[in-house]
Amino acid sequence: MTRALIPDSLAAVEADWRFSPGLISGGHVFLTGITGQKITGEIPDSPEEQYETAFDNIALILAEGGMTLADMVDVTTYHMDLQKHLPAFRKVWNARVSRPYPAWTAVGVTEFIIPGNYIEVKVVARLPKV
Repeated sequence: MTRALIPDSLAAVEADWRFSPGLISGGHVFLTGITGQKITGEIPDSPEEQYETAFDNIALILAEGGMTLADMVDVTTYHMDLQKHLPAFRKVWNARVSRPYPAWTAVGVTEFIIPGNYIEVKVVARLPKV
């Protein structure tokens, strides 16, 4: 059985773009790539603020299914200017992850669908045991 995780604040995005922010399948939830764009549509100028925003939005989606960032098991991050911004990303990452740390892959890219965006984060999380 699959079930979509759609926080109220992302319902318009889900309807417009035709994707689920999160999708429960089996014992895991799969998140759509989450960017640094705020729910209001604003794209912060600072890479660090975009990283914070991305993880805030990931936490929001996971909370819809009773999870937290501690439930992330596999994270892939896509970065503009990966080497330049890696210290800022690691600062945010280090504040948001805990042991056992999720598997993590970082990939440098040349562009995103949203101009001015520095990051997109793809997450797989485990469902909590009930």
